[in-house]
Amino acid sequence: MAGTSRSFLNPELVRALQAGKTFEDWLDGRIPGVDYARISADQSLRSSTRAKTRKAGTGVRHQHEGNDETAAEHGVAIVKYFEDNNITAADPNVMRPSFVEMTRSIHYRKVSEGYPVCAVISVEHERVWRLPEDYIKFRRAVIIEGDGLFIERGKPYDLVSTGGNIVGLVNSGVSEGEVTKTKERLHREVKRRAQDGTTPGGRRRFGWLAQDVREGRGVNMKLHPEESVILRDMIDKALEGRAWNSIARELNEAGIVGASGRPWSGATVRQLLINPVLCGQRAMDGKLVLGKDGKPVMGLWETICTVEESAALRQLSVRRGAQAGSFRKTHPGYAVPGAPESRARKYLFSGFLRCGAPRRDDPTKICNYKMGGTRRPTKANPDNCIYVCAKLDCGGTSRQMGAVDEHLEELIVRALEARYKMVEPQVAEWPGAAMLEDLQTRRSTLETKWAEGAVSDASFYRLLPSIEEKIAGLQADWRDFMEEQAAANAFSGWDRSKWKDMDLTQKRTAISRIIQAVIVTPIPKGRPLRAPFDPELLRVVPRA
Repeated sequence: MAGTSRSFLNPELVRALQAGKTFEDWLDGRIPGVDYARISADQSLRSSTRAKTRKAGTGVRHQHEGNDETAAEHGVAIVKYFEDNNITAADPNVMRPSFVEMTRSIHYRKVSEGYPVCAVISVEHERVWRLPEDYIKFRRAVIIEGDGLFIERGKPYDLVSTGGNIVGLVNSGVSEGEVTKTKERLHREVKRRAQDGTTPGGRRRFGWLAQDVREGRGVNMKLHPEESVILRDMIDKALEGRAWNSIARELNEAGIVGASGRPWSGATVRQLLINPVLCGQRAMDGKLVLGKDGKPVMGLWETICTVEESAALRQLSVRRGAQAGSFRKTHPGYAVPGAPESRARKYLFSGFLRCGAPRRDDPTKICNYKMGGTRRPTKANPDNCIYVCAKLDCGGTSRQMGAVDEHLEELIVRALEARYKMVEPQVAEWPGAAMLEDLQTRRSTLETKWAEGAVSDASFYRLLPSIEEKIAGLQADWRDFMEEQAAANAFSGWDRSKWKDMDLTQKRTAISRIIQAVIVTPIPKGRPLRAPFDPELLRVVPRA
């Protein structure tokens, strides 16, 4: 599950303001600051077992509670809370929205609501940064003025002195290195275990028993007496040529769930059946694990099929479109994705279209499953494509892609023109302008006094780097601010001539400005399936 971010004013401050107090009355001489909490893996979201007993966001809540206690000990008043939940800080491709907002608040010395802040509290610096680039941004923000304060592990963290900066850089480098080393170490350990033929480990796999320490049984070592019978039946049906979806549908109709407790899909059936562990072999990095003799290592766990049957299942998957020789790889982690409409897809309206067919379990409700695009070549049209509902237990609503795109594109273009053609770009004031001007003035004054001899060479070269670093930090933030503003004004003065020059991602972003979804209703009974395209069967849900 993707991570979530949020920020909010201190409820105590909100109540005080509502009661008629001023911000200064509430502050009562304390240092105004912000609280930042982050957790890489919210167990309530990632563990199906713990999710049943643990409320989402528990980890960041506990960090906030600890930060409140630290703030009280150091005379800091938390003005605003920032949190990035279930988001790693070790991947440069993962954006942490609240980290960005928090860092800017400290850089500008005020939160977006206008209240001043100059301190940051976090349970430990690893919550704030793990990568050198994040450390540099954060440090620049804290030291922009002399009143900046960062408290972690219950005490102030030195970001100002040369020694403190070196420690911070080392910590960020070590953090980044440790992440890489840990991944490599785990990979080596898994590979060694695989070559030893020991249990695949991980989560319990459907068809095998869970771990039992009392019996000395490891996870996925012994076959489950009931599930293994079902698994063997799945293998037989697949080898007979039954479709993955067909097998999944029968399992769901029988009330049989997977090891995770969730219903089956064609994809999960395929992933289970092409896994070579079924015959006692292992795969890593898309290849079978081989021994020193160059032959596949055979594991010590109980198997459910022969090596030949396992190979036949994989070949079956290849014939149905999978890459030759490929195995399912464990996903290494989850980045925070952009909005669904902005993710580049192959087809223009994939994900926007929703199936309007009645649900089989309750005909009074519609399926509402997302429809995606797929190729359906014909003799007359080898490039023919359609939008189709991919939900396993749906009736399979579909439409010709060309007709749908042509109709909806015209609606989108008209709506974009009507909404944005007369809109003027909104120019927001960059909050750091005054600070940058002040620093540039200080640099100019320093240079003038040095040139006049009023400042010694030693003092000049000691003071100048600090000022220039602060200026560089603000200039970098200004560039980011302008890019964000340009994106916000991307549709100002828009006209239809721009549509043809937009790429897929830009068009999908534009579509998201106009519609939330398009419900595709089934072709009425009695009407031929090859009847002319009827736009009345598309119900557009506009975005407010």
